[in-house]
Amino acid sequence: MPSETFALVAEALNISPDKVTVDTSLMTTSEWDSLAHFRMVLAVEERLGRPLDPMEITTLVDVTSVARIIEADRPETS
Repeated sequence: MPSETFALVAEALNISPDKVTVDTSLMTTSEWDSLAHFRMVLAVEERLGRPLDPMEITTLVDVTSVARIIEADRPETS
């Protein structure tokens, strides 16, 4: 998983990057409250340069889902 994903999550949650692991999620991290979720959505949207659709917003629940959304938006190389 790219370190940029860990940095993005850490910034949105307002925690140290070394506290972010693949297990960091809405259910396991007390800092991931509703306000932090909103910051996470904004951070991902800024990173992608586009708004997230409602389904993407609701599936944004852990580090893996953040990485998945970012990766899915990368242009394919041939």
